[in-house]
Amino acid sequence: MKRRYILLGLILILAATLLIEYYTNWRFPKQDLILVGVPKLEIGKSQTFSYDYQLKRVGTYSYTITGKEGELYTMVCNTDVNSSGQIIHLESNFIFNDQYKPNSYLLTVLQGDEVNMIDVSFENGNVISKVSFNNDTVTTSNEFPEGSFLVENNMPGLWEILLISSNMEQGQRYNAMVFIPQGGSLFNLEFYVNNDLQTLNLNGEQYSCTVIQESRLELRFYIYEGTLLQMRNENQDVIFTRLLA
Repeated sequence: MKRRYILLGLILILAATLLIEYYTNWRFPKQDLILVGVPKLEIGKSQTFSYDYQLKRVGTYSYTITGKEGELYTMVCNTDVNSSGQIIHLESNFIFNDQYKPNSYLLTVLQGDEVNMIDVSFENGNVISKVSFNNDTVTTSNEFPEGSFLVENNMPGLWEILLISSNMEQGQRYNAMVFIPQGGSLFNLEFYVNNDLQTLNLNGEQYSCTVIQESRLELRFYIYEGTLLQMRNENQDVIFTRLLA
């Protein structure tokens, strides 16, 4: 008898879950994330974010659009983290066009005497990634479908350009295929734009922000007038906050 009731309970739970999922997909149908083009980007100005881990400042992240040749932008990112006596420096060079289509990406990771690299290129509909670690190099190749993008989990600059190059609407859900070099593969990400604005308090000033949530990686973005003010990686307990002048 108990087993029958347990089985019935599981069926009810499953039915309720499916009903909620059905309602969500009906009420907020997903659509592909389409970019409308990269807005005019300021060349040469460094954009800096604080890097907090478990509510403790451990470093900074910055990015600079260093130049534009034809349709191609170059972005240089630097991350410096000092946690528990471990000092890590990451520097990346990312080239993309005015539709945010990636052209190439190079990440260098310095930790003590160790130098590791990820070199990413795009050829014939594929993304080729060469990872150099401890004097070994591993090359992988994945299909890179048309309309896919490149980002890194903890690099707000790449996310900012992606989000401000789109035309997301409040209350809508979006899908995007994204290649994450440090993850080594493509991820199908899902974004939801909150219906209501949320207030973010920075340096004693209040900003009414559009909030965009990404469910796969558990990311949350606070955008004010086309500027990313804060990015939260809730899965890793990391917060990036823009340092305002």
